[in-house]
Parts: sequence; structure tokens; C-alpha cells
Amino acid sequence: MKRSVEDRGRVDAAPTQPVERFTVRGLRVVYQYHPGRLTAISLSARAGARYDGSQPGLAHLTEHMLFQGTSTLDQLTLNRKAADLGGEHNADTGYEDVSLLFEVFNEDVGEAISLLAEQYYDTHIDPKALAKERRVVMEEIRGRLDDPAERLYRRAWSRLFGGAIANPVAGTVSSVRNIAVEQVEAFRAKHFTHGNSVLSIVGGISLEELRRCVRRTFDRGGPGSEVTHPEISLRRGGPCRMKTSERGQGYVTLLISMPPEPRHILATGVALDMIGTDPDSRLFQELREKMGLSYDVSGHVEWGPDWALATISSSSSRGKVERLLREMQRICHQAADSGFDEDEVARARKKIRYRNATIAESRLDQSAALAESALWGAPTPEESERIVAELTREEIEAAWRRTLAGNTVVAVLR
Repeated sequence: MKRSVEDRGRVDAAPTQPVERFTVRGLRVVYQYHPGRLTAISLSARAGARYDGSQPGLAHLTEHMLFQGTSTLDQLTLNRKAADLGGEHNADTGYEDVSLLFEVFNEDVGEAISLLAEQYYDTHIDPKALAKERRVVMEEIRGRLDDPAERLYRRAWSRLFGGAIANPVAGTVSSVRNIAVEQVEAFRAKHFTHGNSVLSIVGGISLEELRRCVRRTFDRGGPGSEVTHPEISLRRGGPCRMKTSERGQGYVTLLISMPPEPRHILATGVALDMIGTDPDSRLFQELREKMGLSYDVSGHVEWGPDWALATISSSSSRGKVERLLREMQRICHQAADSGFDEDEVARARKKIRYRNATIAESRLDQSAALAESALWGAPTPEESERIVAELTREEIEAAWRRTLAGNTVVAVLR
């Protein structure tokens, strides 16, 4: 899942309740009270696609298998049990982590945690179920490849990053086809351990009741073996051009690597808010309103503990895609040369505050953010809030200039 800089920099929006932390048998537990009838649960492991090894897509397929049954619950019974709790029950795999997510009524948190723990630690990898889920994931991959913008993005990504995050999170059709039962079992046993995991809770359950639930459920087992973190590599970037026989749109994507420093990343995110993508942004005003060159522009930031990048994308008719590229580059570099106006910065801050205020109302988003912070050192929402509030216009301008000087992939599909 892509999480933009606004998801992490919650200016004036994060809940004001303190974050409590405790440990049960090596399992780190993070709790933040959020008044209301619901509680969100994120059970997350440092076990994302970065840890696939020689089998791209292994972490993602393992996540799928968490819903296919345990040693005591078959697939249908497991999912009916989740539905009986009436909550939102899902999972997500990124480059850094795998998360099981559940949002339920406060009174059902104990049962929900118990069910997540059973999925997490007692999943049964049935060969027939694995064969079926391999087919499901391969269809998911094919569906994404049918999107020309996604194809271009994936090609550009592989030109920028090597090593442990070079491949798509879901893997490739050929790599997923060859994943065996033994590989899934070994991956889950190695990575889904107390010591490699975080349980993050945000909601109306009391801390005292949560402690009882967690101790009752997780007071067994140990931390597990230490997991090494595979290295990534940064490639030089450069041009990436693709052709398609399809008629219609052409696409441009700029991927720019940058230092994985939280303050710099957050400042670049504010700059991207002014350059694109809202109707008042420079890209939108120039490309769409003045030139009629593009319908859609977008920009976001992605990052992990030791990598980060900014992405800017747009589309136009195939015959105008080269002009689109020139104009996008001109607008980005013009912002670096001339800087930003105070009123632009003020609007960007206000929009970010608004978006972050809506995000802060989501217990699931908040619990996922706290889990990431505990797992791999991402700033907590409160830390991001403080950083963004401190940023000056000059610092934002300097961050944008520094970002533009980074390794860049200029990707064009026409």
C-alpha cells in the first residue's frame, strides 16, 4: 500500500492522548486512546516484500494465506467468525511490513485479538488452498499490468531501485507460480514471531482491559530468532521509454530518489502539495487550465527506513506526451529556481491540516502509523506533526532543490 507524506505528517490533527507502550513475551504493544465505540487493531510484522529473498511475491502470498484457515478453523469458518464480530477485517503487504487489520466494537476487542493471533501464528498452509491463492494473486498481477500507468511506474521503479525492493510487492506471474508450500511455511515461521512484530491498538478500549486481553492471548512463545534486514541498492536512474500499440493516452512518470531523512521527506511533501496535484497547484494550473494538455496530474512521497522517493505523474494524448514531459520538468525546475510564495505555503499547510484532520479520525490509519513507527522507526504522527509545523518556507524550498538533484528516472509511455 502507498502511504503519502500527508499520511505521516498530521499537522494539528493527531489525537492528543499519550501513546502507551508495553511488552508481552517480546511482543511490543502500542496503545493510544481514541474515544468512541470502536477500536482498531494492527498486528504487524517486519516481513514485507523486502524479505522475499529469491522468491518475489512470497510475503504477499503469505499474507493471502493468513485468511485460508488455521489448525482449528477452515477458511469459511475463519471468515464467518470475523464477520460475526461485525468489524472491518483486512490485511496489507508493503515493502517493509505485513499487517493484519481489524476494527471492532470495544467489547469485541478480546475476541478480535484472539482471532488475529490465530491467523498470525497458527495458519495452516493447505496445498490446495495455496494453489488457488497463487492463481488469485497471478490474476491480481495481470490486472495491474493491464493499467498502462502502473506498467510504466513499475518499470521506472526497477530502474531506480535494486536489491531487496527491486521487484513489485506482489511479485511477478512467474515468481508467484513457483512458490511452494514449504517456502510459505518457512517464511511465516521465521518472520511472524513476537520479537519481529508489533500490536498497535487505537480506540475506546481501556488500557487496563487491553493489557488483560493481550496477556491472555500472547502469554506463550518467545521472541523468536533475530531477522536480518536485506540491503537495498540505488541505481543511477536515467530515461525509461516504453511503447504501446494501444491507442489513446500517453503517460509520464518522474521518480526521484532522496535521502531517507524524515524532516527532508516531510518538507518535500509540502513542496509537492504546491507543485501538484490539487486545482490550485502549479502543475494543475499550467498543464490543465492554461494549456489543456492533461486531465490528470499526481504526486506523492514513498519511504522506508533507508529509502525514499518522490513521484510525479501525468498523462496526455500520445502525440503530445513529449511536450507534456518538457512542461512538467520546466514547472518543477522553475519552482526550484524561484521558490514559493508565502500564500502558497499557507494554502498548503491549511490543506494538509484538513486532510490530516480527516485521517486522524480513522483509527485504522492511526494504528497502522503507530505500528510502522515501532517496527522500523518511522516518525509517530505526533513527531511528524511537530516537524511539519516547524518547517519554514526557506527549508521547504531547499528541500525541493535537494530532491530535484537526486537520482531521477524519467519514464515515458507512448
